[in-house]
Amino acid sequence: MSELLAYGALALFIAVLVDRFLGEPPNALHPVVWMGKLISFLDRRVRRGSPRRERASGALLALFVILLFALLSLLLMGAVRHTLGLLAWAIVGGLLLETMFAIRAMGLHTEPVRHALLAGDLDTARRKASMIVSRDVSQLDQSHVISCAAESAAENTVDSIFSPLFYFGLLGLPAAVAYRVSNTLDAMLGYLNERHRHVGWFSARLDDGTNWLMARASVPFILLSLMLLGKDWRAAWASSKKYHDQTLSPNKGWHMSAFAGGLGIRFEKTGWYVMGDGPLPQDPEVLRETIKVMSLSSYLFLFAVVLPLYLMVGVHLQVLAEDLLWNSIGG
Repeated sequence: MSELLAYGALALFIAVLVDRFLGEPPNALHPVVWMGKLISFLDRRVRRGSPRRERASGALLALFVILLFALLSLLLMGAVRHTLGLLAWAIVGGLLLETMFAIRAMGLHTEPVRHALLAGDLDTARRKASMIVSRDVSQLDQSHVISCAAESAAENTVDSIFSPLFYFGLLGLPAAVAYRVSNTLDAMLGYLNERHRHVGWFSARLDDGTNWLMARASVPFILLSLMLLGKDWRAAWASSKKYHDQTLSPNKGWHMSAFAGGLGIRFEKTGWYVMGDGPLPQDPEVLRETIKVMSLSSYLFLFAVVLPLYLMVGVHLQVLAEDLLWNSIGG
């Protein structure tokens, strides 16, 4: 038992170290890219014309892809453990887990925006921002470019870090994989346009449900990070309470508005929402400050919650499920 816990901890540390120093694998090797390709392939084959049929097809599509990738990850981990041992299991698990969350990546995505703005190149900053947000940025001024890039980092604190790591801690690696499929489904099908209004209904609702807890539980860690960084955590809490219902999503406003309040700025997506009592950000360094808060809150959550939760619960449930699947196929 103690050996399993040691290797379980090793898997998580490998994931954190790889994320911190190496980052994401190439697209050809990235499981999330594979998820997206399969979702796109199946989406093209959904017959349109009947809202009821589209909703049913969208739900079946989502459940199929979620179960497929969760079972494949479970089978992979079980096969590695039973044939190569716990060390290989920890290494493979750590490498796979790293692709399910992204702490370092958001900094890499926002840095080009910051550099361009510091150089006075607004057009390049807009182009770089368009790579991380879905809105039209072609006419945004500097303040709104800074805002949208900072909003993206704040929003992804839950979607890309807290939620996948929480499900990993609670139920093991296959749960983190299942969550990442669910989140990818929402990004690709969740009401993006008229084509997906019905097909994406289930995916959008599922994403709301899977992120509900972490959107709220992330706020104390954001407040603690702001406190440790010498920023106004009280304003962050006040902002979260005041502006959490500004987004169409029932979740995103909680943590996004905490960032805005703690940084003393306002997030604004024209025609959609305003969060925070401060002015629109003028200084591109706001982006670096946002990443600092995001990173610190993520590491605090990882070591205070995810690691002990995984060692107490998740690793045992994961190994149990691996054994059940491995034995059921005659392994």
